[in-house]
Amino acid sequence: MNKQETKKLEEKIRNILSKHLKKKDKIVVGVSGGPDSIFLLKFLAELPNKIITAHVNHLLRKESGKDEKLVKDFTEKLNNNTIREQKNSPKISFHSTEKNIKKLAKKHKTGIEETGRKVRYDFFKKLAKKYNATLIATAHHADDNLETILLNLTRGATLQGLIGMQIKENNLFRPLLTITKKQIIDYLKSRKIPFIIEKSNLTDEYNRNLIRNRALPHLKKINPNIAQTTAKNTQNLREIQDYITKQAQKWLKRNKTTIASTIPAKPFRLLHPALQKTILREIHKNLTNSTKNLENTHIEEALHLINQNIGNKQKKLGKLNLILKKNTISIKKS
Repeated sequence: MNKQETKKLEEKIRNILSKHLKKKDKIVVGVSGGPDSIFLLKFLAELPNKIITAHVNHLLRKESGKDEKLVKDFTEKLNNNTIREQKNSPKISFHSTEKNIKKLAKKHKTGIEETGRKVRYDFFKKLAKKYNATLIATAHHADDNLETILLNLTRGATLQGLIGMQIKENNLFRPLLTITKKQIIDYLKSRKIPFIIEKSNLTDEYNRNLIRNRALPHLKKINPNIAQTTAKNTQNLREIQDYITKQAQKWLKRNKTTIASTIPAKPFRLLHPALQKTILREIHKNLTNSTKNLENTHIEEALHLINQNIGNKQKKLGKLNLILKKNTISIKKS
């Protein structure tokens, strides 16, 4: 990476942080010791904000203790950085925890990836509560988002699934979504900043790694800049999704369904299918604070029930039940 490329990348990151952050924000940042999180921490450390570094040792590898030491040493080095001193920035706090992910996964009968993610975010939330932090920052980048979108496609995706992750989602902050993995590694190497490559990322043991190591190299032969292209395309899709969501919220408000869980079936049937689907998602989100368990098949089956006017029937809608009776759609918790 030459000087011009380095300067351009630095300006891009700083502009993203400036756009999305306020001076009063306190930020918990997850740092594994890998290139992505080290890169993110380096730029967050330039800010006058309170930064809390959070590291989780999953005890999955013999070298995991070295990861923690690298993160701790890098945090200390950043604390001694003259940029932070000039801005009178508070010291970056370092926190770590150890969890045996394999044992926890076996105990709860969940996958290694899922268990590790839950443990990490539980730790981040705990620190956010302790420090009254406004944001939790993670180092997901453009390649991660491309992998997420491809995974969603293989499982059956909604428009939201094709958008993938968002830079800001509630208190989650992902400022690197338009930056590629190659840019991150090239930058760190040019600046001689140390990082760790996890061996697990080089295997095909997990579905995401299978896409990363097998599918993406072939796609990059067709378009070497596929991650950046996808990032631009997802922005277009996000604008469409935002518009449809606003229209759905307006319809719910007009029909007094923002809090109540009943919908008049007749006017609902006249709506475009895209708007119908979004309305059902918004109701699920309002009642459960999430759309995590809401699958596309649930929505399609519910719409078939409604649009075919099959009375006195019910369908599962994520964590909810949808009931059609006397031209009224009722949606209730299971």
